[in-house]
Order: sequence, then structure tokens, then C-alpha cells
Amino acid sequence: MTSQDLPMKSKRLFATLLIAALPLAALATPSLEQSRFTDLNAKPVTTAAYKGKVTVLNFWATWCGPCREEMPMLNGLRKKLADKGVEVVGVALDNKEQVAPFVQQLKITYPILLGNDETLDLMRSLGNKTGGLPYTLVLDRNGKVAATLTGKLDEKRLENALKKYL
Repeated sequence: MTSQDLPMKSKRLFATLLIAALPLAALATPSLEQSRFTDLNAKPVTTAAYKGKVTVLNFWATWCGPCREEMPMLNGLRKKLADKGVEVVGVALDNKEQVAPFVQQLKITYPILLGNDETLDLMRSLGNKTGGLPYTLVLDRNGKVAATLTGKLDEKRLENALKKYL
């Protein structure tokens, strides 16, 4: 049977079902607003907790050299811009047993959240197609993605991404 053999009503139904099925893949990965993380005390946290602030959401891992290198800058930037309503939040793609001592060792002062099995897919859905780290999002005061930054950041690059949201 070819598509020419189908009555017009059936063709429309088939097309509607096909189009309706396309978003199902997107539903498998929660949006950033739907994503749930945990803090180092196992308390659930969502990005909604940071609404009202310009948020630098930095995805990283303990084994990632460039991630480690940018952390002191992120600490300093948080101090420098806190009074302008900027928050830096790290999302670790590691388990708590690796992250907690690492955070203490590097004296990270910004909030650290733990990613989960869906975090890599979340990053990919937000523009990081390769899943590379570090990967940073700038969220506006409404929690919407305003900028995506791939790779190791320097302060100037990050401040340029932030300036129109301050």
C-alpha cells in the first residue's frame, strides 16, 4: 500500500501521529527547570532556587583539569559580583564521595550540586552536543538560559556574557 492508496483523512491522521511522536525523545530528558539535583547534604535543589539572580551554572567533574583551573576564578567572580545579584553554582558530574573532599581541598565557596544520570543528557539538550567539560550556562534572573559557554572560562569571557544581565 502506498501513500497514494490512503484516503486523505488517513494521511492526515498518520501525519498528526508522526508529528506528535517527535517530541517524545525530548520528553525523556527533563528541561533545566524540571531537573532536580542534590546538594552535598543530599537535599534536593532545582534551578528555581536561584531565580531572581543572574546565575552562572557551571558543569564540571573532579577529573577535569580545565574545570579545576577555572574554579578559583569562579570563587573570585562570585565574591566580586554577589552585590549585583550574581550567583555561581557548580554541578558536579561525580559522586558525593569524590566531590566533597575535592570542594574542601580547593576551598570552593559557591554552592555545589550533584548531577545525576540525566545530567549529561540535559547538557546535550542545552547545546553541549559533545558532553565536554567544563560547560557553563548563564541564566537570567528568570532562570532562562541567556548564554552557553563551552570549555575553560577566563574572567573576561564570563563577565562579557554576564554584563547585559546585571
